[in-house]
Amino acid sequence: AVVSTQSTGIIPAGVPRKPGMTRDDLFNINAGIAKALADAASKTCPQAMMCIISNPVNSTVPITSEVYKANGVFDPRRLFGVTTLDVVRANTFISEMKGTPVTQTQCPVIGGHAGVTILPLLSQVEHREGDQICE
Repeated sequence: AVVSTQSTGIIPAGVPRKPGMTRDDLFNINAGIAKALADAASKTCPQAMMCIISNPVNSTVPITSEVYKANGVFDPRRLFGVTTLDVVRANTFISEMKGTPVTQTQCPVIGGHAGVTILPLLSQVEHREGDQICE
């Protein structure tokens, strides 16, 4: 479903990855859903900041951008892929390496959502105790 206002749209549709399901299986199901919803959103709220949550995010965002381009309303400043999985993984890895609680670790992650394109910004890691940032 597309939830929209004049300024924000969210595409959270699709199915989650299930045991035994490959990334290709997930893509084959969710790509069509994302494409149809992107087409509807590009026509009903073309100026909205569009947040794509549908997995695999690194595939559904490019699909959405191509649909927006085809409909003549693409603006790269208004299209976002939303994921926290890579942040959770980076925070867990860093916490295990440093022996700190994962709840007190925050590492920003940029890039894609697949293999070598995921880039945790290790120089930007923050460790928090309560509301205090620790060095």
